[in-house]
Amino acid sequence: MTLQRRALLACSGTIAAIAASTLAGARDGGARSVAFIPADELSAEEGARHERYMSLALDLLEAKRPPAPFAAVIVDRHTGEVVCDGVNRTRQSPTFHGEIVAINAGGRVRPKVEWHDLALYTTAEPCPMCMSAIVWAGIPELVYGTSVDELIRLGVNQLHLDSPTVAASAPFYSGRIIGGVLRKRADPVYRRWAESLR
Repeated sequence: MTLQRRALLACSGTIAAIAASTLAGARDGGARSVAFIPADELSAEEGARHERYMSLALDLLEAKRPPAPFAAVIVDRHTGEVVCDGVNRTRQSPTFHGEIVAINAGGRVRPKVEWHDLALYTTAEPCPMCMSAIVWAGIPELVYGTSVDELIRLGVNQLHLDSPTVAASAPFYSGRIIGGVLRKRADPVYRRWAESLR
């Protein structure tokens, strides 16, 4: 398939339709187990837990003031311990998005880390590169604040592939994606940033 054909499929929404079908099959008892859960569908207890860690990621933006406001925190899902964090460092490398920096830090902090025990919290939905890294690491829980759709609406450059679509493309990956946690706090961060870029 040519690059032009792939781009056409992505723009027409075909990839998203395939992903939705795959996710629906997984929810209906298929072999795969990839689920997308909006934050407003969580129980009060689970929502509060995710908000606590998302708040830490958002606090990193204020503390470290990265060149682009993206930050991630990786947490041990069993103990609640924060394993590592990361913020956007794209002045050093264009690939050093917050999630990539956090994953690399996790490997340094815990060389024998059990990635399947972890959850990654990120202030905005991962781009396809970062979501692919999460999939390859085998991190089974992703929690984000602002969605890719919102970033695009604000005029922030993004590839038009959401995290469920990327996860659904990996037949070996199982996990949960929870979207919109503390979005009322995260969205204004990206709104202000987008305005500053104009």
